[in-house]
Amino acid sequence: MSNYRIQAQPSAPSSNSANDKEYFPQDWFADRVASLGLPLHLQGRNSYPDFWVGDETRLPREGYEIKSLAFSNGRPARKDYDSNSTIPSGHKDGRDTFLVFFLYTGSGANARPVHSLCIAHGDLINADHEVAAAHINEGIARFGSYGDGFIRDRKMYRFPQPFTLDPAGIGRCRLILPEQWGISDPRLIQVETLERTIFAASLDSYCVYLDGKTSPTTHGNPRPDAGQVRRFQVFEHA
Repeated sequence: MSNYRIQAQPSAPSSNSANDKEYFPQDWFADRVASLGLPLHLQGRNSYPDFWVGDETRLPREGYEIKSLAFSNGRPARKDYDSNSTIPSGHKDGRDTFLVFFLYTGSGANARPVHSLCIAHGDLINADHEVAAAHINEGIARFGSYGDGFIRDRKMYRFPQPFTLDPAGIGRCRLILPEQWGISDPRLIQVETLERTIFAASLDSYCVYLDGKTSPTTHGNPRPDAGQVRRFQVFEHA
């Protein structure tokens, strides 16, 4: 993997911190897309996905969400990753979206070589497109002893990171796509198939109490697609 390297300092903007694990992988990704001459549009920091690549006049536009974790002591720092304020999924605005996920070594202002790289269709992480599209962050007023406080209900979501779902991909560079796409390309070799089974129920709502004592309550409904298996092909470069 030594040919994949994240630079120690972000290329732009100059105010970015070398310790910011959101910015430097985005810079790494943007540099490589730019080298291909593809149209690239960066969205806001808490928008999903981070980038739109392509345009309808040249090729279909696709979304790319960039995430990373440190790799040390022979394992990733965590089994999951955070999605700030937005539910990830494999579609946004009717377009396919992908998760570009790095494991890197190094820290601070040192060089951070990419140890492992996975580009996965977002449905591997979550395939509930409509729920993801309907996501909102609420604001609750009339809080506090004088009623002039405000609760900013900005949600944080956690999902399994790709190397938890595909541990054999650690130390590799892999592409993961839905099986139904039927991808066949001489530049790619299929190395395995991943399966994900739809859960029995959907979580439709929850209630959080402010007394610090009462546990949250949840409400769900049986899923009509419960038990269905979604298969994903895992590729490496030939």
